[in-house]
Amino acid sequence: MQWPGKRLSVEIADPSARLVEQFPTANGQGGLLLHGDNRGSLAWLLAQGYAGKVQLIYIDPPYDSGVAWTSRVRLRGNPATVIGERAEYADRWPPGGYLQFMAERLLLLRELMASNGTIWLHCDHRRQSHLHLLLEEIFGPDSFLNTIAWRSQTARGAKVHAHYFPHSAHSIHIFRRSAEAEPVWNPPRREIVLSRSEAAAQFMEDAGGFFRTSHPGSYSFEKLVKLHAEGRIYAPYGGAVVVDEEVRRVYPSNGGTIGIKYYLQKRGRTRFVVTRAVDNLWDDIPGLGTIPSEDVNYPTQKTTGLLRRIIETATNAGDTVLDAFVGSGTTVAVAEELGRRWIGCDVNWRAVRTSGLRVMKNSFNAKRQRGKDAEVELGDWVNGEGQIVRIGDEESERGNDATARITVTHDKDELRVDVLSFRSPAVELLAEKPKDWRATVQAVLIDPSYDGQLFRVGLVDAPKGKTALVAGVYTFPVGETDFGPVAVRLVDVAGGELLVVIGADAIIQL
Repeated sequence: MQWPGKRLSVEIADPSARLVEQFPTANGQGGLLLHGDNRGSLAWLLAQGYAGKVQLIYIDPPYDSGVAWTSRVRLRGNPATVIGERAEYADRWPPGGYLQFMAERLLLLRELMASNGTIWLHCDHRRQSHLHLLLEEIFGPDSFLNTIAWRSQTARGAKVHAHYFPHSAHSIHIFRRSAEAEPVWNPPRREIVLSRSEAAAQFMEDAGGFFRTSHPGSYSFEKLVKLHAEGRIYAPYGGAVVVDEEVRRVYPSNGGTIGIKYYLQKRGRTRFVVTRAVDNLWDDIPGLGTIPSEDVNYPTQKTTGLLRRIIETATNAGDTVLDAFVGSGTTVAVAEELGRRWIGCDVNWRAVRTSGLRVMKNSFNAKRQRGKDAEVELGDWVNGEGQIVRIGDEESERGNDATARITVTHDKDELRVDVLSFRSPAVELLAEKPKDWRATVQAVLIDPSYDGQLFRVGLVDAPKGKTALVAGVYTFPVGETDFGPVAVRLVDVAGGELLVVIGADAIIQL
């Protein structure tokens, strides 16, 4: 395959890097979010000794769609109100630019993969054939394992009238690191839930419930006798099961062949579950349009069910998962949930922030579910931390013109942070100032002992959904001296951020 400017080599340099934030994780593995162009981020990982350490790479790169992707700017509250849009990333490329971009990153990703690792490249109809050929050129034709067709949506609206059929499926190409090593592979199973009428139309029924049958194969006489005693031998044509001890044979009285019964699992009073193998047509995992409750307001977001199947199939607990186009953060959130170490890269700061918040929210929720108070003590998560590292010269987007009024009070047992007001000019350009400042805030993060360089998240308030508001009042159990300047980071709904530091001399002592 040829394209203008083709070059199948990439210079590996060690770019500058700076740790800017640490936050809690729940699974004890921790992970990295790298903010910067992923070419530099992948080179930095190689320089840090990650070569051959990544078990699974899942990437959902740009599709060469020609679209400038945006996300909604929405005031929180009931009802949530859309007030505008903000640009996220442009998916437009000069001739040859897209394939060269992908080739350079695939070359670096290959070096990061474990010898028994796999890469899963997610794409749509526009470039799936080119990307398959590119993967063959970089990894070798013998490394190709399969291509998944994922039904990401159901045709509706204008799509119903599309010429030459609507595009309702994505492709996921799977390649292994080399043909010499068998990859980690845990074959998935899927559950199909049927109503009583659906089960009756597809299966036979007896006193034990709905069942299907299978040929007995090489079962021994003793095994068949045991299964018969359990009521699991089927005789066709209305016959009975005959057990002939003399000739050591089990057979049906009316002819035909006996079958082994496999019963459907009953779930509740009227539902029945069928478990089946998974092939390369995935039409059982819904896209975001079917489950909007997962929506984190980031374009081209993929659902947790899709990433859960991929990660469970291609990794074991403790393995490392890498997403070089982390976007909405589904990969790192699911990897965290499943007990994998994770790495996510993105040049868009809002993608990094969105991904980090998803992991943080799950972490703090997990701590509360384990019986801890919502007030999490700093240092409680040090062995399972997440880190945000800024690669190269990238800088995060800051709402420098935003303002907030915050007070901090302290007594011998407790540190209390009150956010009294917040104003974001970027938000107010799109809508009138709301009566409640909390409608303009997506998240509040607090470091109760800020050192002026590294922001260590001791508490995060990032309500799920579109309507819930941040609390605005936060407390930390602390002793008389184990705190320093308090830093409060406010993330507004337009993606801007404001960092407010309250020095020790400004903290009200009670």
